[in-house]
Amino acid sequence: MGRSISDNFKKRFGDPARIEIKFAKDKLSPSEEAYRDEKTTAAYVDVLRNLLGREPTHEEIIGKVDISKKLRKK
Repeated sequence: MGRSISDNFKKRFGDPARIEIKFAKDKLSPSEEAYRDEKTTAAYVDVLRNLLGREPTHEEIIGKVDISKKLRKK
């Protein structure tokens, strides 16, 4: 029988408690902020694309459509 999702996650990335997200605390210039926002949005769309296996729609990107129902259950 296959491993559980949490076991696979721990095998790949280790203990989830050690994962930490840090955000910049200093002020950014408007151009730097726009660049960061663009890169964050692109990363978010890439994650959705990989989860769905296709290009996400605008409604899926902005959160109007619940994608959890579209993901395969394993």
